[in-house]
Amino acid sequence: MKLAPIDILIILAYVGVILYIAARSRKFAGKNLENYFLAGRSMPGWLTGVSYAASMVSADSAVGYGGLAVVTGLYVSWIYLSRFGIALFLGAMLFAIYWRRMNTFTTLEFYELRFEGLPGTLMRLWLAFRTSLIAMVAWTGISLLALVKISAPVLGWGKTETLALAISLSVFYVWFSGYLGVVLSNLVQVIILLIGSSLLLWRVLNAVGGPENLSVRLQALGPSTLNSLPPSDSLVFPAIACIAWLIGTSIGYGGDAAPVGGAVEGQRILSTRSPREACKMYVVTELVLFSMVWLLSVPCLAAAVFWPELRNGKWDRELAYGLLMTRYLTPGLLGLVYVAMLGGIIAVVGDNLNFGSQILLNDIYRRHLVKDASERHYLLAGRLAILVILALSLLVVYKVKFIFDVAVFMVGLSAAEMSANWAQWWWWRFNGWARVAASFGGGGCYLAIALLLPQWQWWYRMFAAMAISTTLWLVVSLVTEPERQELLAAFYRRCRPLGFWEPVRRRTELSPSSTLRYPVLCGIALALFGAGSVMAFVSGISQLYVAHTSPGGLLLGVAVMGGALFLWTAPRYLDCLLMEEERREEARVEAEAAPQSDSLGLARVCAIVCFAAAVVLLLNAALLNGGSASAVGGATAAVGGWFFRRGNHAAEIVTETE
Repeated sequence: MKLAPIDILIILAYVGVILYIAARSRKFAGKNLENYFLAGRSMPGWLTGVSYAASMVSADSAVGYGGLAVVTGLYVSWIYLSRFGIALFLGAMLFAIYWRRMNTFTTLEFYELRFEGLPGTLMRLWLAFRTSLIAMVAWTGISLLALVKISAPVLGWGKTETLALAISLSVFYVWFSGYLGVVLSNLVQVIILLIGSSLLLWRVLNAVGGPENLSVRLQALGPSTLNSLPPSDSLVFPAIACIAWLIGTSIGYGGDAAPVGGAVEGQRILSTRSPREACKMYVVTELVLFSMVWLLSVPCLAAAVFWPELRNGKWDRELAYGLLMTRYLTPGLLGLVYVAMLGGIIAVVGDNLNFGSQILLNDIYRRHLVKDASERHYLLAGRLAILVILALSLLVVYKVKFIFDVAVFMVGLSAAEMSANWAQWWWWRFNGWARVAASFGGGGCYLAIALLLPQWQWWYRMFAAMAISTTLWLVVSLVTEPERQELLAAFYRRCRPLGFWEPVRRRTELSPSSTLRYPVLCGIALALFGAGSVMAFVSGISQLYVAHTSPGGLLLGVAVMGGALFLWTAPRYLDCLLMEEERREEARVEAEAAPQSDSLGLARVCAIVCFAAAVVLLLNAALLNGGSASAVGGATAAVGGWFFRRGNHAAEIVTETE
């Protein structure tokens, strides 16, 4: 075990904070299903955005992306930029408003509102099963596997000991605190992860001799290691793979808020307090997500220099981040960064368990098995669903070796049907049997290609499956009858979707859903513009990290100007999509939220974090020879906690005010 006493204190303090959040949220979460799974639909967009980013970034990002950085180079950033860069902005500009407007308990209820009879029922049941018992199981499993790979070099623990720690914490706080506790814990975990990963990045960069020396030593490993874009001849992530990743995850994104690719944004959207806040959630998610993944991946460029065995395959490349932690972090810092990794895993596992159990409860158990039980019964059933998903996730931990392999398979399987996700929102003629053909036919095509043509690279399998699936659902849509006109009219009145709905709109005698002439094209253009700005930002700081100051500065300038223009344009675009009654309701909700700005208990959480830090630092000073700096830091943290606690005196947490 390589942890010093101060490291153990930090871990214990973190555990104490998580237990506090669970205790404070328990009463509110236990009142009803909306509180337990959606926090009363009272969330601001920035907080749900931070939470959603936390659900996608943890030790599996440090392990997976860090391992890829070792064998690729500076262009490792394009692995996640191509996966989420455009997709999240498409969700913000084109779909967030409409999912929130639908106002259901889960997004899967959409399928029985949009499609009638057997196809609608079948799709809701199948996607509920796939989401809760396949996707959430797989992503929970690889998150736990990532913590195992981090803990092995840091603690010397095996799988059993590591899983016992992570699972007990995850289940405890999710069981009692529900979604509110998940979101508040996510905020704490993001802050810790940003601080801890930044410290490790700085120490590793100093150890390798600074940006200039890192650039020289990476160049010696191969000319492509400093490429700003993926090279065409890369064995791990060539340019064609980047294009496939970009297309496969962007086309269709947003039209299904519970995809097999691992996204849990449906719960985030439905928990926000207004449609505009739902859009804000996506934008904040992208900024926080890419900042965290960048901080976790770029230090591992130096790992390829320090340990060539990681790059040539003699060692497991996904051990890189753990090796950097144990070698370059001193006592205290090691505990902080390990807590960042542990906290990230707790965030992802907690999110997956809470979201998966919501789907399993609402769209399978309550919809098909027990339809008329009490609220208390369903709360217990939802909590027990957590244990079902967790048990299945352990199979993934003990059967999977490389995290990237699972990600590629899940995204490829999801991409096969993605084009249908846009069609079901934007084309009135798209019917239930076309949706069935896309989901089962597309997924079946991807699996058949993988089995019959194993020599094909995964990106060629993805392209082929997408083309076959799209052709299939187009043909089925045209040769079968459309949905009943009354059903289409009811769906249009409720959601007012964009796209080709003019025949239905005329029957409803409603005004067009947007004041823009081409709202879909405008939304796509705005999404591309926002995504380009974020991509320029990540590429710019990556160039600066290896002392390429001229291209780095230019890219950052583009990012700043593009970001400013996006922030000016996006609110005006959203105003054109919102209905008049939604704008009035938004004004009312925001006016009520202003005087109760801390109704979620953020000040209390900040206070307890400060007090926990104070206890750790003061004990370190008094008992572990931490010195005067530790004592001053402890006193400062205590004063900060007191101010947060005093400032919160008039504002009670939701668990007490609701």
